[in-house]
Amino acid sequence: MTEVGKPRQIRIEFPEADLDRLQRKLDDARLPESEITGGLKPWEYGTELSKLRQVLDDWKAGNPKDSHRRPVGSSGQGVKAWWKSVEDKLNKFPHYKVQIEGIDVHYQHFKSSVPDEEAGMPAIPLIFSHGWPGCFAEGYYFASKLVESRAPRFEVIMPSLPGYGLSSGPLKKGWTLGDTGRVFDTLMTSVLGFKSYMAQGGDWGSIVTRFIANSPNCKIAHINFAPPEPPFWSMPALALEQAGYKGIAPKSLKLLGYHPQEIVGIQRSLQYLEKGNGYARIQGTQPSTLGYSLYDNPVGILSWIIEKYYAWSDPRCPAFNDSNNDASPHSFVTDQDILTTVMIYYLTNSIHTSFLPYRESMQHFNKPDWKLWEANKETPFGYSNFPYEALAGPKSWLSKYRLNWQFYKMHDYGGHFAALDNPDALVEDMQEFANRHWPGF
Repeated sequence: MTEVGKPRQIRIEFPEADLDRLQRKLDDARLPESEITGGLKPWEYGTELSKLRQVLDDWKAGNPKDSHRRPVGSSGQGVKAWWKSVEDKLNKFPHYKVQIEGIDVHYQHFKSSVPDEEAGMPAIPLIFSHGWPGCFAEGYYFASKLVESRAPRFEVIMPSLPGYGLSSGPLKKGWTLGDTGRVFDTLMTSVLGFKSYMAQGGDWGSIVTRFIANSPNCKIAHINFAPPEPPFWSMPALALEQAGYKGIAPKSLKLLGYHPQEIVGIQRSLQYLEKGNGYARIQGTQPSTLGYSLYDNPVGILSWIIEKYYAWSDPRCPAFNDSNNDASPHSFVTDQDILTTVMIYYLTNSIHTSFLPYRESMQHFNKPDWKLWEANKETPFGYSNFPYEALAGPKSWLSKYRLNWQFYKMHDYGGHFAALDNPDALVEDMQEFANRHWPGF
């Protein structure tokens, strides 16, 4: 029988001594005077020094830029003043911890301001699973918008993956995303008492969601990350593309009538495989080597993470768009929100344990014992396609996942961090998907 404790409410509130120490470390931080070598295009060799310096300076002053590319307004009083305002926002909806299978699981519970009785209909419980380099805060805007929707109504449970943020790490090696899926189902059923619920996830959260969907209590599931599994006929063109014959794959797909956004998805996937997955290789082989290097290194965490936000976000997002006229008003991929994630990793001492899924789970991806992640064949699945996803493919290629696909929506804005980059679209997709497939609707 699964070991389950009693939930206890907590607040996001870090000691002032930790914030004072962080301020000193940021004030003492030194960056190179110039880029690693000359003649580089922006971000060509990784994190761009000028962007890193700008964000670091704003961080030290407590004035990171918001979705309008304006300083958030702590009057330059430093990290502490700014961070206290972030804590106040994060504490708008209650946080809890509960022991499940030896893991101290943190979760945030979002509920509508309108009670079920007044609304005349119960809310659909939805569990949102984040990935890397995200954290629970990644889903804040999505969840807070979703619970105020009316057709249908939702309440959102947003846990931190084991080893991320306020959730404790696995007690021994071998803990996989399948184990996390089992724990999250226990959270929804044995702890919170839901007889039926919906699941959503991106990045690692998409795999956790596929495991969760094996539970009979998970009635419908939605993901926004599904790396392409190319059909056999496409292999020669893709191999030639990777061998240096650029343009072969997109031209072939265009002749076959694929949508331009689907072709862009394949091009981005090939680019990721060529020069964008080095982080996964080191995190998946020597997680402690990198993890200990970054453990007490806030600027290092920022440099390691911000490059992923740049590479995997819509370039029109506020953090990386130099033209205010073209920046999306709907995106929360901002300097402030990136720093919020960095702060959570640093203050909870969890950057090293956040790498564990790469080591523990990636080795199982092609093994027969992981066929369980294909999910219950009866569970309706939905997928949202955002144009700047790091790994994406044509709709028809999703069939290789052997899931019960019932919903597909293509969007013209957004990237890998959909809940942060385009929360409005993701909310609309949850509403439409649930209206079609939630039992009783």
